Amino acid sequence: PAPPKSLFAVNKTQTSVTLLWVEEGVADFFEVFCQQVGSSQEIKLQEPISVSSHVVTISSLLPATAYNCSVTSFSHDSPSVPTFIAVSTMVTEMNPNVVVISVLAILSTLLIGLLLITLIILRKKHLQMARECGAGTFVNFASLERDGKLPYNWSKNGLKKRKLTNPVQLDDFDAYIKDMAKDSDYKFSLQFEELKLIGLDIPHFAADLPLNRCKNRYTNILPYDFSRVRLISMNEEEGADYINANYIPGYNSPQEYIATQGPLPETRNDFWKMVLQQKSQIIVMLTQCNEKRRVKCDHYWPFTEEPIAYGDVTVEMISEEGQDDWACRHFRINYADEVQDVMHFNYTAWPDHGVPTANAAESILQFVHMVRRQATKSKGPMIVHCSAGVGRTGTFIALDRLLQHIRDHEFVDILGLVSEMRSYRMSMVQTEEQYIFIHQCVQLMWMKKKQQFCISDVIYENVSKS
Repeated sequence: PAPPKSLFAVNKTQTSVTLLWVEEGVADFFEVFCQQVGSSQEIKLQEPISVSSHVVTISSLLPATAYNCSVTSFSHDSPSVPTFIAVSTMVTEMNPNVVVISVLAILSTLLIGLLLITLIILRKKHLQMARECGAGTFVNFASLERDGKLPYNWSKNGLKKRKLTNPVQLDDFDAYIKDMAKDSDYKFSLQFEELKLIGLDIPHFAADLPLNRCKNRYTNILPYDFSRVRLISMNEEEGADYINANYIPGYNSPQEYIATQGPLPETRNDFWKMVLQQKSQIIVMLTQCNEKRRVKCDHYWPFTEEPIAYGDVTVEMISEEGQDDWACRHFRINYADEVQDVMHFNYTAWPDHGVPTANAAESILQFVHMVRRQATKSKGPMIVHCSAGVGRTGTFIALDRLLQHIRDHEFVDILGLVSEMRSYRMSMVQTEEQYIFIHQCVQLMWMKKKQQFCISDVIYENVSKS
């Protein structure tokens, strides 16, 4: 097996230290040793040594003492080359007298109180600014690394160029999922932790401009500069070309999709300008306008068949058909002498931050199939959005790409696919639950493809006999 990589020592105390490392490949367990420098006595954690996680706290160490520690991966009882790190425990502090302790306690209490008051004031100002510009709050899964909760130099090794990959033969996919799901989806969790590091060093300066901050629905879901969609505008003012949207590569072209946030009232005109300028003929909406009494997306299209002007673009709803889980609308947009038809596919049974219910995988795949059939007859990038444009949006794009890939191949690389999408827009496939759901849908896609093979074989056999 490969040795552990990126071994770090964190949370040092006088008598303990926590070792943290990244698993390279797949290991059954890890063996950890710590030996005091200048001593031949080895301090072992337990007998037999077997650490299944990639974090361990070593206690009962001597204060102000240097140790050499090693971590060894074991797979099928075969050890890897050990990875070493030198650590030192903290120096024991001298016990101050009671007066000094009291003074320090009072000063600390005053300082903490002052800090809390400052944080409350800053928090109120931040929320007020967010309300004024229509921005909400959003969970950012990369916050641990950005806040320095883990060693930041993990993200310094060219994350923009980093490529995770884990191809799996579809004939082995059922067994692969069972293995990944062991111990409460432990291996899924490890893969998803790796995905959180993708893109931390990719800049998004345009989104941070003061003129553009109010155009972002969520203050920390921002488009990367290199892949963002730029609006064509006669106005040369700074920020006039900005919209919170990124090109995402697909199975057929490097700009097959545009992943974007749900339009705000302030950005609905820019949204329709993007649809027109990109010559997009398909919009996929994966949210409802209101969910759990919260506004997730502006109602950016006409309520009736009466045409409405959104800036310079006029939108007319030609038809609307509703199903249990989705609705299909046909829009006709006009700008000057230019006319463009657009199909609007709205999936309404997908909860924010989550996945469709266990029995709804069939439903979402039918929806993906329906959109793909229309896409084969359409031009321009497919515009996909939910509320933030990362979770449900990333999951849908992944399923659409995998649907086409499985049609032509008998292997998949879901880790590599999500890794690539995250290098074009942050937090694509936002939750571990959504990441696992993609695997479950691939399992269903492969089962249906095998069933088609069986039906084809039976038909061929009958024709041969006749």
